[in-house]
Amino acid sequence: MEQTSKRYAKSLKGSPAHRYLVEERGLTDETIERFSLGYVDDPLPGHETYRGCISIPYLTPDASVVSVRFRRLDNDGPKYLTTPGDMPRLYNTSALVIPFAKICVTEGEIDAATAEQDGLPAVGVPGANSWQKVWNLLFRQYDVVYVLVDDDKAGAEFGATIARGLETARIITMDGGDVNSYRREHGSGSIKEKINGSAL
Repeated sequence: MEQTSKRYAKSLKGSPAHRYLVEERGLTDETIERFSLGYVDDPLPGHETYRGCISIPYLTPDASVVSVRFRRLDNDGPKYLTTPGDMPRLYNTSALVIPFAKICVTEGEIDAATAEQDGLPAVGVPGANSWQKVWNLLFRQYDVVYVLVDDDKAGAEFGATIARGLETARIITMDGGDVNSYRREHGSGSIKEKINGSAL
């Protein structure tokens, strides 16, 4: 997994994926490098389906890679692809081992990276329907868990699912879209301001 991640990360610079992440999603090169995002230009055997996709490795706190998901750029089918047999995992688990009193949960990996870029500790869930009840145990150490949900029905249901298992959950709806689109529209620091204004 680590070699796969490194191979695709080397292919990112100058690729359509790099332009998409920087120009359309507003991620900095520092954030892209931190999360080892990559581009599947020359797929490894078994990854032919993911040619032309962004690679999104799931890193552990010690920087090991336990899984890789993919994000299509052509929008010809499902946006996000998971390798067969893989299980739902939390993205950016490094945030869980730092002693914060508060943490954010987002719907998706790019949103988690966006929140982190805005200075917020955040983990991502790979899809609105992917929350696992056992994950509640990981978040009971926090005074507040800000659940940053997309402004749609699926986002509302995602937030409600987490709130049922966590008394400390505070639902923050990203008006008009998701975490990434909200930050792009309102600028750096806007997610923090949104949380401070809504989570009373």
